[in-house]
Amino acid sequence: MPELVSAARFIVICEGWTTGMGFSELAGFNSAVEHQEYAYNGLLGNVHTKQFGRSKPPSLSLKRALDAPGFAQIFAWHTMARMNNPLAKVPAVFMILDAAGETVASCVLENAWCARLELDPAQAGQSTVVMMKTTIECDTIILA
Repeated sequence: MPELVSAARFIVICEGWTTGMGFSELAGFNSAVEHQEYAYNGLLGNVHTKQFGRSKPPSLSLKRALDAPGFAQIFAWHTMARMNNPLAKVPAVFMILDAAGETVASCVLENAWCARLELDPAQAGQSTVVMMKTTIECDTIILA
């Protein structure tokens, strides 16, 4: 039986960044292909099938504690995407590390961009850590 993964850390490294950015939570990893119904009348009667439809851009959502340098870096990347700047699409690598810091899974994200940036609700004077959630979309995810 294969060993189960107990992820301790998630890292995203984009082309042009001096270092990778660590995340504490993988909030979602999505890759989907829509389906289309296809019906026709054949020799044996009505036939209903499902065919491959449009593929949606793969995405991953990651969370980390808010810090000024990390927020500035992600915000700049997201701003480029919002402005339709072609430089916002960059090659990236997504890695899942175990508790010992060893890579247990790695994916190449082709033409990745920061599609969404969110901050968790926060209230002044509270001691809770403000979390930043980033959704990264890309053209293709390739298991490395």
